[in-house]
Amino acid sequence: MAELRGILFDMDGVVVRQRLDFLAIKREIFGDTDGYILERMATLAAAERARAEEILERHETVAALGAEPMDGIREFLAWMQTGGLRSGLVTRNSRKSVGLVLDRLGLHFDAIVTREDAPPKPAPDPVWLACTRMGLGPSEVVFVGDFEFDMLAGRRAGTRTVLLRSGVILSSEYADLIVDTLGHLKNSLAAGWGNGPLGPRRAAGEAAEDGS
Repeated sequence: MAELRGILFDMDGVVVRQRLDFLAIKREIFGDTDGYILERMATLAAAERARAEEILERHETVAALGAEPMDGIREFLAWMQTGGLRSGLVTRNSRKSVGLVLDRLGLHFDAIVTREDAPPKPAPDPVWLACTRMGLGPSEVVFVGDFEFDMLAGRRAGTRTVLLRSGVILSSEYADLIVDTLGHLKNSLAAGWGNGPLGPRRAAGEAAEDGS
């Protein structure tokens, strides 16, 4: 693997904590709680999809206005800047809601990819795009997330993957490293984990179910 030069982050549960009731959103849009929101929205006719996008945007805006930074994220980003590491954000949220969150909290990333920019995770496309916007190759990047879609997207894109356990999932066969806090991740990176040889990796299964 190449030398570590950048770190990508999922937003919800990694960079910020915000209250999105996905079951309530699905009930309002679809009348039930089956499946995943973005994937189901993609199958709707134009008028119904526009209605669904308005509902989802409204919920995301409310959540963005109440978002709080995750423990340790400010310190971690400052440590990255000191070390010359580039930063990126890859999220299934909208550009508008992401802008609200980052402006409110004063957080900055070198590259931001939202659902308007590329097919959503677990597709590798938003990870590739974020790497391109940072001017880095996937092999120079670590992707940090708290959900299986993050691990799948990173694995498919060719980055190293780090699962931050925050109550969503506790383990993943597609995570190269599992940590409980960003402080633990910083210690691992400072000890050279991101620049060391990587052992055998499982291929990310194409049949894995898609995103929230």
